[in-house]
Amino acid sequence: MDLEEKLIRKKGVYDGKYIRAEEWVVRLPNGVEAVREIVTPPNAVGILPIDERGEVFLVRQFRPAIGKITIEIPAGIFEPGEVPEETARRECEEEIKMKPGRLDFLLSYFHSVGFSTGRIQLYLARDLTSRPDAPGDPGEFLEVIKIPIEALYRKIADREVIDSKTLLAVFWYRHLFER
Repeated sequence: MDLEEKLIRKKGVYDGKYIRAEEWVVRLPNGVEAVREIVTPPNAVGILPIDERGEVFLVRQFRPAIGKITIEIPAGIFEPGEVPEETARRECEEEIKMKPGRLDFLLSYFHSVGFSTGRIQLYLARDLTSRPDAPGDPGEFLEVIKIPIEALYRKIADREVIDSKTLLAVFWYRHLFER
């Protein structure tokens, strides 16, 4: 069965500092034209930092799009010229003041395949070294929290964690390392 849509034309409808939005006209497999609204955010990384005692570093921050304070793994977008591992190391230092000695790739996923090109790559950070003087991002207001992985599992079960990158990183970690 043919499921692929063919792009006929596209036009930019918004070009902001963080995202670009486009309107795509596509031809459906049955020959009918349809309009798709596509958002292009920058790609990002998320990092699950776990110390030698099995404690996880997380951040609490306000997310205006949903009007809530969330519990999340450290994360951020690529700076120009950065490779994902560099972004992961930089974000760990900026957000939780810890430098990972070891980064292991967990997975990569598209966070909203119905309308967005955005991709997030997830890493496990270990062998953490404290960097209390590491510069932060002046536009971010974060509270760092450190909890045992088992307590994080309970927070997830209690629906206190709602962020997709955090859920995926923790579930993937549990699948790979706690069988």
